[in-house]
Amino acid sequence: MSQKSENNIWKDFAKETDGIFKEGYSWISDSTEIEYKKWKIIFDNFTIWSGKYSAETTRIITPIILIDNFRFEIYREGFTRKIEKLFGAQDLKIDDNQFDKSFIIKSNNKFKIKKLLQNKELKNQLELQKEVNLQISDQKGIWGEKLPKDQFELSFFLNRKVRDLELLKAILKLFKIILDDLHEMKAIE
Repeated sequence: MSQKSENNIWKDFAKETDGIFKEGYSWISDSTEIEYKKWKIIFDNFTIWSGKYSAETTRIITPIILIDNFRFEIYREGFTRKIEKLFGAQDLKIDDNQFDKSFIIKSNNKFKIKKLLQNKELKNQLELQKEVNLQISDQKGIWGEKLPKDQFELSFFLNRKVRDLELLKAILKLFKIILDDLHEMKAIE
C-alpha cells in the first residue's frame, strides 16, 4: 500500500487520477475533485467539532439530483451500531447472510436497495472496506446545513485522515460503480 505524507496526499491523488487539486484555506482542507461522466467526486478532510472534542475524518461527496427520492444508508456493524439496534434502530436485510451480518442497511425503498446491492462488484468493493459509512444525504458535506430542496449528496466518510492512495482509489472505484448503478436504475440524473 502506498503511503503519502499528509501534506501532499490530495495533490498526489489528483495526479494519479487525473483529478484537480484544490488548495485549502483557513479551516478548509486541501481537496481533490474528480470528474466522472456528469458528476464531480470530491475528496477532502474534515474536522468535526463538538465542544472540546474534535475528530478528524476523510470524506467523499458527490452532488446528485434524485429522480424518485430513493435514499439509503449503509455502514459496517460496530459497537455503537449494535447499541443503536438494541434501542430499536431498524435495518433491512438483502438475503445475503454474510453481507447482512457485516452491514447495517437503511433505506426508504427496500426493492431499490436490494436491486442496488445485487451488483456483486459493488458488494465486493464494500466488503473490501474496513470502515463503511455510505449514504445519500441532504446535509451539505454530511455534517453541514441542510441542502436546498431537491439537492442531495452521495456521501462516504472514514473516521480518520486517510494517507493511503490505494484506499482512496478503491473508494473512487466504489463511487463510480454506485453512480453508474443509481443512474441505470433511474434513481439519479
